[in-house]
Amino acid sequence: MLSPEEFDKLEIGDQIETRGLFAKVSPEPVVMRLDKRTDALAEFVVTYFGVTLGRWKCSKKDEALSWSF
Repeated sequence: MLSPEEFDKLEIGDQIETRGLFAKVSPEPVVMRLDKRTDALAEFVVTYFGVTLGRWKCSKKDEALSWSF
């Protein structure tokens, strides 16, 4: 979803669109809006069809990114 370089450039309020959850049903993307940010952690509010799915977190350690949902 993100490269380490893209992670470093994120700012609060940035939005990222990824492929939808049900691509064969609808092309509607999942939208992740950056809500909180530190040097090593980015927390997104995630929506699909305008419905909030929750928060996804991306952490960076040694140029590797890991996601928790």
